[in-house]
Amino acid sequence: MNRRLGTVLASLTVSVLVVASCSVGPAYRTPKPDVPDRFVASTQAAPGAAVGAGVSPTVPDLASWWKSLNDPELDSLVDRAVKNNFDIEVALVRLQQARTYEAEVVGHALPEVDATGAEARGTGTDLSRGRATQPMVSADNTSGLEHINTLAGFDAVWELDIFGGYRRAFQAARFSAQAAAQARYGVITAVISDVVRGYIDLRGAQLQLGILNQASDVLRQSLSIVNQRYERGITNGLDAALATRELDSFLAQVAPAEAEVKASQYTIAVLLGVYPESMVDELAAPGMIPSMPGSVAAGAPLDLLKRRPDIQQAERELAANTARIGLATAQLFPQVALVGSLGAQQGQIPGSTEQVGKHLWSFGPGAVWPVLDFGAIDAQVDIADLGARASLAIYRERILAAVREVDSATDSFSAQQTRVQNLHEALAAGQRAVDLATARYNRGLTDYLNVVDAEREFYEIEQEDVSAQTSAGEQFVLLYRALGGGWQNYQSVPDIRQPQPAVIAAFRRLLASNRPSPSTTPAPSAGSAANIDK
Repeated sequence: MNRRLGTVLASLTVSVLVVASCSVGPAYRTPKPDVPDRFVASTQAAPGAAVGAGVSPTVPDLASWWKSLNDPELDSLVDRAVKNNFDIEVALVRLQQARTYEAEVVGHALPEVDATGAEARGTGTDLSRGRATQPMVSADNTSGLEHINTLAGFDAVWELDIFGGYRRAFQAARFSAQAAAQARYGVITAVISDVVRGYIDLRGAQLQLGILNQASDVLRQSLSIVNQRYERGITNGLDAALATRELDSFLAQVAPAEAEVKASQYTIAVLLGVYPESMVDELAAPGMIPSMPGSVAAGAPLDLLKRRPDIQQAERELAANTARIGLATAQLFPQVALVGSLGAQQGQIPGSTEQVGKHLWSFGPGAVWPVLDFGAIDAQVDIADLGARASLAIYRERILAAVREVDSATDSFSAQQTRVQNLHEALAAGQRAVDLATARYNRGLTDYLNVVDAEREFYEIEQEDVSAQTSAGEQFVLLYRALGGGWQNYQSVPDIRQPQPAVIAAFRRLLASNRPSPSTTPAPSAGSAANIDK
């Protein structure tokens, strides 16, 4: 007995040493992509912009870049969106699923203990066979018995991770959880960007509506004056018709502009996870488009690798798929397990109705090695390898797209800043043209058509100026979204519930069978922090 126990312990020691030193499949190393040293896009400020000549470009805090716009209402909207947006909630749930699956993989790598039992009557010698688990049946003893009626006990199985299959599975699960965390950061970045852009669009739409209302009021006064002059015979009917046409053309744009303002309000409400009816009053008061910085320092392309959530997600997915190659490769090798059982049996003595009980146990290793599968497992390894190759291509493409997005947004932002500056100058000139045309018409030096043309062009420039400011704001948002800013202050997530052993979980869930359904259960609070890092 001692010799047998020593042999078992020696075998277990050797197995542990092997486990600690062997993992099949490639070892993952983070790729080092070749990226340019700097962005090709210019970051110079537009002439006359907020940043003066010789002044370095603005460098707002990436983690809260929208606060550089100095708009308290916008800051409040962003905070509420991060707390209540449903896309962010879904991303958190998926992250928690991935983290829970990581705990499941760890549980499968540890020994599993089952309780088993069988009770039967019949003509066979071992009536427990087919009813109790195989490890327990393998320990029964029919010696001196006509048949075994009752069998009960515990069996345990521990599959040794000799070739690293479980370790690769755990790595894949951990990397997948990290990818899910990055996906959540990406959703946060997108939601914040959408809220800021929606707010800028709202303010731009309100300004456009204000221009139309103001123009309509001015044109009504002009029409009234023209009609008075016509009634006095100072002017002709053509001037009255032109004034009426000009007023009606602007009035025709008011209703669509009002609808655009409402649509922007509704968009913001949905991003905040509330019905539009609850946001209309808060967003009804018109406001100015937030003032943008003159220029933005984009930094170096290499910074994007650590800052952009989509790039980090692609890299973590590449790591997970690389680990799955080892997981598939491990299936080509023997699967070795330590199997044991401990229990008791009860059987009938031949020629008697007396029942005799015995203690029983068994312990030892077992192995299964696939020999002939016609290439099925090897094909699984190739599939995993091809999946990793695809992930590598996706990772490289994400980096390439990120650099392009920053270059495009930088150029577009700079172009819109220049456009805004030029339109400001055109607006001043347009106002002078209106004043001169009106003065000449009042003195009878020109006809009303010149006044109509001057007013129309002025209001068109005014509308284009608001459109340019809105576009500049949108490009500012796209630039910081491309730079990967906004998620850094929202890395804390609730801890997952630690899974319990099956017997405890069964009773807990039985007692909680009357709990509310998921549709009525409140979302987990973002209170207790657990950072998901590499």
